[in-house]
Amino acid sequence: MEVLSLTELGESFPIQKLEYKDAIQLLLQRSSLPVPDLIRTEEVDQDVIALADRLDKLPLAIVIAGAYMRETGTSISEYLDHYQKSWRNLQSYSSPERQYQNSNMLQTWLISYNEIKKRDLNAAKLILLLARFDNRDIWYELVKCGAYSTNQPVWFNSVISDSLVFKKTIKTLIEFSLIEASQRNGSYTMHPVVQDWCRHIILTEHDMKASRLDDLALEAFNRLGNLYSDQSKLREAEKIYQRALTDCKKALNPDHTSTFNSVNNLRILYYDQSNLKKAEKIYQQALTNYEKTLNPDHISTLTTVNNFGNLYRDQGKLKEAEEMYQQALAGCEKTLGPDHISTLDSVNNLGIIYRDQSKLKETEEMYQQTIAGYKKALGPDHTSTLGSVHNLRILYHDQGNLNKAEKIYQRALAGYEKTLDPDHTSTLTTVNNFRNLYHDQGKLKKAEEMYQQALAGYKKVLCSNHISTLNSIYNLGVLYHDQGKLKEEEEMYQRAVAGYEKAPSPNHHKTERAAKKLKRI
Repeated sequence: MEVLSLTELGESFPIQKLEYKDAIQLLLQRSSLPVPDLIRTEEVDQDVIALADRLDKLPLAIVIAGAYMRETGTSISEYLDHYQKSWRNLQSYSSPERQYQNSNMLQTWLISYNEIKKRDLNAAKLILLLARFDNRDIWYELVKCGAYSTNQPVWFNSVISDSLVFKKTIKTLIEFSLIEASQRNGSYTMHPVVQDWCRHIILTEHDMKASRLDDLALEAFNRLGNLYSDQSKLREAEKIYQRALTDCKKALNPDHTSTFNSVNNLRILYYDQSNLKKAEKIYQQALTNYEKTLNPDHISTLTTVNNFGNLYRDQGKLKEAEEMYQQALAGCEKTLGPDHISTLDSVNNLGIIYRDQSKLKETEEMYQQTIAGYKKALGPDHTSTLGSVHNLRILYHDQGNLNKAEKIYQRALAGYEKTLDPDHTSTLTTVNNFRNLYHDQGKLKKAEEMYQQALAGYKKVLCSNHISTLNSIYNLGVLYHDQGKLKEEEEMYQRAVAGYEKAPSPNHHKTERAAKKLKRI
């Protein structure tokens, strides 16, 4: 067999040519024509030999040509005539200086594609969309996820309206050997050369836009990633989000909704995994793109700057976090105004970082400003309002004003349980901090109840090795120490140390702190 490489469409694919007898046998089989037991070229119809020659004895071209003849009842001689007309069409698509070295492949596809357009225009459009997915694994539910994209084409809504409609449409593509049903139930595959040809042919389709197809596919990827994430299949989710982000960079602008969603989904995923280093890398890439392509005061840039501040705070980089929050606040006030929710969010975040730096006066000013703003814009029981109330409670606690803090705790906890539910992370955070208050008031029994409630909630909603869960375990150890329960204290510190060491982003200072406590027992 002779091996050549198809490179005209972009990537290089190795293709093996068949021997004459094998090429003729495959052509006859795929065309549903009689195949003699012994093939002698001198006894074979000359049109068969001529077509095998014109197809350059390439198996993929022969399979597609044979499927066309089988499905349309076209004879070998008629197909040769189609082939000549297709050649003229192919040359009219190309620029004068460009010649296709592997035109036999392109012509074969073009003949079949034009026939599919006559039979089922939706099928012809569907194959161009399917080329945007992983050619090794395509299934109905994945394609259907593209319906969450904005402004879906009418043909797309028709095809995905029902699984039976989708199967009927894709059956046309299977009959012409452009798509294959894989061994996995309900899944389909596409030859990589066919996939690349589909990416090429869309340039000649005036009623189809590549960007629209990219948008549908990328929305499907992001939705599938979200589903995996919700099912705690974090490794699968990461692969899907990475694929979506890579395709976004190739096909869309950095400020496109799908690009922003892909970056944000990856950031959330890495944060949930406590993998803050990977999250920081993703943010840095996004921020560089936004500042370069858009401008520093664009809403996408400001949102990324604000989230970067959150990430730095989680890493304990308080100075860097403050700089990010200040930058986000200045941009939001300039672009959106002082009463906009995004501006208030930035004020609230700045208050949090001031508290972390023990700048208590500045902290109280920020919190009072955000509470007033959120109440006016969202109402007293909105989660943003309750979040600021909760933060003010922490401030009073830090100042030693425990009576004020307890009243605000009660208000925040009641609001969260009413608006959200007992196992929501915001509710659990309030419960967790409520136990700090009881601890400091010497109400150790009440504090233990709150600790246990928070720990059970974190393990249920997050996971055993999440930082919030581990922090609750450590704090429970501190409480047991104050209660003189040395056995329980030792158990908590051991669990905390083991968890901190296994976390994706090791918290060395917390590990050392828990280890020191353990040694003192």
